[in-house]
Amino acid sequence: MVAILAASSIPCIATATQSNRFPLGKYCGELLSNGIMAEAQTTFGPSVTDGKISGSYVFFEEGQTVTGLLAEPSDDGDGNDLTRNLVWQDKYGHGNLVITFTSDFSEFHGNWSDGGKASFPWNGMRCEPTIS
Repeated sequence: MVAILAASSIPCIATATQSNRFPLGKYCGELLSNGIMAEAQTTFGPSVTDGKISGSYVFFEEGQTVTGLLAEPSDDGDGNDLTRNLVWQDKYGHGNLVITFTSDFSEFHGNWSDGGKASFPWNGMRCEPTIS
């Protein structure tokens, strides 16, 4: 019985270690949209492919939910980079998002743009709740 319990805890340890080495999971924070800081949830994962991350996001704007996708076009392959260059896409179009994670991937701070010179804040901290 002890061997079974010990063996069943190994995946949990691996998952915790992986989440500390990669930006996987849900992050709650804010992004600037239409001149207002909006509550946002950004999700990375569920996996890292060739060192590249992808994900999705949701935020509220003027009482409506806006959803979008994130993709990292390229990476050096190690998957451990703290600064990531992503492409966002939603009903408003697409653009660039540059984020920098803390060393334990517990939070990120970044800026998004729509291709123009101006950039706008987008941040998040690991969380469990979801925006519905």
